[in-house]
Amino acid sequence: MEDFSDMLLSTLGRRNRNNEDRISKLPDDLLFKIMSFLNTKQAVQTCVLSKRWKPLWQSLPYLDFNYNTSPFKQKTVQLDDADREQVGIEMLSLSNFISQVLFRRCPTDLVKVCVQSVNYDQHASVLAGLMCYAVKHNVQHLTFQLHRGGGGRPFLLPQSLYTCQSLTSLELKGNDWMAVKLPTLLACPALKSLHLSHFSMAGPNFEPTAFSGCPNLQTLQLFDIWIGSENLCINAVNLRSLLLSFVLHGEGKVEICAPRLTTFKYSGIPPIVCLKENLAFLDDVYFDIKAYSLKRNEEESVIRLINTFKEFRQAKSLTLSTSTVKILAKFPSLLDQNRLPFANLKHLKIKVKKWQSKRFEMPACILNCFLNNSTILKIC
Repeated sequence: MEDFSDMLLSTLGRRNRNNEDRISKLPDDLLFKIMSFLNTKQAVQTCVLSKRWKPLWQSLPYLDFNYNTSPFKQKTVQLDDADREQVGIEMLSLSNFISQVLFRRCPTDLVKVCVQSVNYDQHASVLAGLMCYAVKHNVQHLTFQLHRGGGGRPFLLPQSLYTCQSLTSLELKGNDWMAVKLPTLLACPALKSLHLSHFSMAGPNFEPTAFSGCPNLQTLQLFDIWIGSENLCINAVNLRSLLLSFVLHGEGKVEICAPRLTTFKYSGIPPIVCLKENLAFLDDVYFDIKAYSLKRNEEESVIRLINTFKEFRQAKSLTLSTSTVKILAKFPSLLDQNRLPFANLKHLKIKVKKWQSKRFEMPACILNCFLNNSTILKIC
């Protein structure tokens, strides 16, 4: 199948029967929209089409730097010395390309900046400089996916990012435990969506009230987070959707103050969740508790899980993974002693993977626990 970028460039070079280039006559805004489907390397290549296209990429409000894009080929996970040297050369090529684009680009505002990089240790200054450039040019959407390099040195996010006035969505993704110092406070008044993955929230680098400076935050996703002894306080009055995924959990609690929350998803080990508001608008709740994390103190963990369920008693739809169901079913007496007060529950959904569909059976104690507390419940 022909690549979309090749197909687009081919189309841009065609002319009609009157030898008229209609596409080049389109206004800049529409051409920018077309070019937004290209990565930055491909967008720069459009300068060879005609004089009309030659300077166009320099004002493009979309920047997409991807290591996987030719000639920045990503290597396999198992790298020998020669491969590591090659990755270093390719990363240097990407780093130089980023610097050249920023140097030649017109000082116009940015809508979206995306970066996927590997081995950032030796090129952290270029990536941090790109963040500063994006903030300075009023970027609205910023996505950084960083793969940890061999040195493991901390990647310092620029301070200007924490107080960006134009930013509406921010994604910071890692592929391993990232040595990144998170801000003590985010003060981004326009931020509506925040996605963080593979970061540690333990220690002095992260304050419990870090999200309080984002009054318009509506979507918060924390993937594969490690919380230590400090409490994680999510105070967001306009938050609608919250996703929490923990791979390690210390003694800290998760405190949620989000009166308009409608969707809550949790994955990982059994949490200690405390709500400071009655979630009257809560619709969907999803729990995926990992069984491997319950080898010690299973009974205590189930009690914690049941108490967490009670915090979300306003939910109209509850989804449980099969691992969560199996964990609860191990202690039917605890379910009898601790009634789950889901008075508004209309749907109980069990998320079964394809390879589990023929072997999974719904435990009777789970059915009784929920059916006895709702007269309008449907089980999917």
